[in-house]
Amino acid sequence: MKKYENITAFILAGGLSSRMRTNKALLQFGGKSLIQIFIDLLDSLFVEVKISSNELQLFQFTSKKIIKDLIPGRGPLGGIHSALNFTTSHRNFIISCDMPFIHKELINYLCNYKSEKDIIVPKADGRIQPLCGIYSKKILSEVELLLVESQDKNKGLKGSIYELISRVNAEIIDVTKMKFYHPDLFFNINTPDDYLYANKILEQK
Repeated sequence: MKKYENITAFILAGGLSSRMRTNKALLQFGGKSLIQIFIDLLDSLFVEVKISSNELQLFQFTSKKIIKDLIPGRGPLGGIHSALNFTTSHRNFIISCDMPFIHKELINYLCNYKSEKDIIVPKADGRIQPLCGIYSKKILSEVELLLVESQDKNKGLKGSIYELISRVNAEIIDVTKMKFYHPDLFFNINTPDDYLYANKILEQK
């Protein structure tokens, strides 16, 4: 399969999780870190794969370019902001590193979905999944505006990706009935119990 040349992939590697007490990207699955699992997956699909993280020293072993947040402490929206600043691609695939069951079928579906909208994200069982989607560089100014406005307490904004999606031209695709869908597709690891569950499921595959 030919790799996507015009879409840059970014892995949001975040930071210290208060509930996991460690960077989730370094969790081990079958002797391989979660970040390496995502790198292997995305390397098979994209020509260019980068990591969004403020902890450069943790991911130097990957040999991937690491993008630091230009505005630290703003969570995933800050990571997307930096990704869109540093990308040369019009379209960019953004994925959080804590969803171990994401697979090629879903990524290919999103990358090939015919839409002129600025964001393309999946939805399942009524819930939007903003940390697995296509983001256009065109929305960079809107991301920056939201980051600024959310610092004003009078605006009542949290600076969330859901707020961003509500403010731009977004394509939200319900994938619940797609053949590649399964209930754990967007399962994300937040706690030690989540990690044990994910490990158990992956061991069975």
